[in-house]
Amino acid sequence: MDTAELEIRDKIARLKSVRRQLGWSEETCAHQLGVTFSTLNRWERGESLPKSQLVLKGLEQFLVAHEPSGGPS
Repeated sequence: MDTAELEIRDKIARLKSVRRQLGWSEETCAHQLGVTFSTLNRWERGESLPKSQLVLKGLEQFLVAHEPSGGPS
């Protein structure tokens, strides 16, 4: 696994944690991110990863806005 893939997997793990802290379903979170439920579900299960730079940027903005510390510690 390369560094970029590890970073994306870390973002997905953080997303899943934030989603749970917010009490959001995968469906609600997917809607907020502008992706389908099945896409988010595959990300969270590790079956696929987002590849679009636009999606990755949106994911990072979501994390900055919703993580308690504004980002990873």
